[in-house]
Amino acid sequence: MIRRKRPLNRQLLLLGTVPAILMFFVLLVFFTSVRLDDVRRDLFRSTQVVADNLAPAVEYAVVSGNREALQQILDRTLKRSEVAWIRVRDVTDESVGMASRNNVSPESDNFFVFHAEILQQPLALENDNQLDWFEPGLSSYSGALRIGSVEVAVSSSRLTAQRQEIIFTSFAVAVSVLIVTLLIINQIAHRISRPIQNLTANVKKLIDGRYEAPEKSSHVAEEISELEHNLGALASHLSQLRASRERTLEASEQARERAESASRAKSEFLAMMSHELRTPLNGVLGMLELVADEPMSERQKDYMQTARRATEDLLTVISDILDYSRVERGTLVLEHRSFGLRQLIENCIATHRHECEVKGLELEARFSQNWPREGRVRGDAGRLRQVLAGLLDNAIKFTEEGHISVRCEWLEVEGESIYLSCEVRDSGSGIPAEYISGIFNSFEQVDSSSSRRYGGTGMGLALVQRLIELMGGHIRVDTDLGTGSAFYFELPFSAAESEGSSVPLATDAPSQGLGSGETLNPAPRTDLQETPLALVVEDNEVNQRVACALLRRFGFKTISAENGEVAVNLVTEGRHTYNLILMDCQMPVMDGYEAVRCIRAWESAQEREPLPIIALTADALPGTDHACRSAGMNDYLAKPVRKDKLRNVINRWMPMPDTGMDAE
Repeated sequence: MIRRKRPLNRQLLLLGTVPAILMFFVLLVFFTSVRLDDVRRDLFRSTQVVADNLAPAVEYAVVSGNREALQQILDRTLKRSEVAWIRVRDVTDESVGMASRNNVSPESDNFFVFHAEILQQPLALENDNQLDWFEPGLSSYSGALRIGSVEVAVSSSRLTAQRQEIIFTSFAVAVSVLIVTLLIINQIAHRISRPIQNLTANVKKLIDGRYEAPEKSSHVAEEISELEHNLGALASHLSQLRASRERTLEASEQARERAESASRAKSEFLAMMSHELRTPLNGVLGMLELVADEPMSERQKDYMQTARRATEDLLTVISDILDYSRVERGTLVLEHRSFGLRQLIENCIATHRHECEVKGLELEARFSQNWPREGRVRGDAGRLRQVLAGLLDNAIKFTEEGHISVRCEWLEVEGESIYLSCEVRDSGSGIPAEYISGIFNSFEQVDSSSSRRYGGTGMGLALVQRLIELMGGHIRVDTDLGTGSAFYFELPFSAAESEGSSVPLATDAPSQGLGSGETLNPAPRTDLQETPLALVVEDNEVNQRVACALLRRFGFKTISAENGEVAVNLVTEGRHTYNLILMDCQMPVMDGYEAVRCIRAWESAQEREPLPIIALTADALPGTDHACRSAGMNDYLAKPVRKDKLRNVINRWMPMPDTGMDAE
């Protein structure tokens, strides 16, 4: 339970009130008791004085036996005093006179009785310096003669009344003094707490961001005045800091906007360059594939292979630049699919074996003895292949003679986690020690001079390192100058159950089909009775010819359209019924996204079965596949389009025509 804090003013009042009240009660009890004792003493003394003074006054009346004179004296004394009753006794203790107030009985216990002796004093007569006494014969001793006594009584109610009066007056005076004291304490507490309350309000203003100079309080302590001064200085300093912060934030905001603008410009530039570079490459590779199917001499085949290899190298450079840009921006998304780990590694090594044979290098692969027969894991197969291919390309590039070895080890940890430990070792020239720290930097090479022996962009190892770190692994290098280098990397995977059919190991396109979280709904496979008709929507004439030529080899008839508007008119108003549409995304007049949305809306209005629409685009940046699916496309292929990939994608959505091409 949280205790509620008392305000300072109340605490100061409590601090002054508690001692004042304690002092009030102590003084009240002390002085009241003193006054009560004084009243009792005064009452008893005055009553005794009455008795002492009355005794000589009644001496004659008692001696002479004049009771009338005695009664008069008693009545006058009773009238002029506050006693209750007076009684005179003779020497034999017989009552000779009595006077009472209100006929009270002397026998009651409610009286305080005081006594005085009635003495007869001797008369001084000169006779040879001797005294002769008049003695009635009742005294046997010399000196004053006792002839009786006087009793004076005062009522106890008189003492009680005076005590009550004293208590009442003392309490009234004490309460008055206490009230005045509390008022003074309250005024003092208010004068102390008000400046502190003002300071609290000023501090709250500072907390709320109102940096105002506090008002100066009058008649305050020196410490409070100094605190107000310091608080004003703090408010001024905070105001300056806020102004400086606002200027800094404004500058930061402008810098952020410039950075975002530069990032958008970079992304737009990459998208544009990707489109502009992949579009002609698509035409070049497509034409080379078509020419490769024609009869050629051995020299022509060699020229063809050289041209195709150079084009693929250029495509690899473009893909590496785009991948590196995605990694730097954090937009590269990894897949999580099941694949055979050993099969992928062997296939990747097999694709580099011919290049090693051309250079006279020996390429070998070794797997650990505990490698399982199936060895299926879940992860991004394409990125693993890209990492291994990058290390093999680097080893082949810097090795003139000798061998290249790939050693892989299967490491099982707790649960279903698997670690791939891989070593790529070569017998090349090695790396100087002073350059080892920079081999994973972007666009850096060991030899960066204009006459360097080896070419390249200097981006391969940098991309490899970032891909490995993105997949949760790490990479290191050991090298000896003149004896070769060894790259070690480890990657984590999760174990996958064995499957009857294998999945594609890797693709060069960023996306093949829908995302990992969506379900494919291929078109029903019915035998085509007639030659299927395909619509190719492409604004580039070369790419039109390549796509139409590939489709015709697959057994399709083709019709081409130069933009989305023409394609929409051909589908909705034409006299042909299409079985397939290949749609470019970026076109003049109407782009592919809008064209697909119009076609899907027309199909929905006409209650038609949706046509398989496959996107063919040179835009390989992230988000393109999502944009294609959102627009209503069934699948997505990045340019340049290879013949086998196009066949696989088409076969996913409709049965292929029965031609000899399927047997290739």
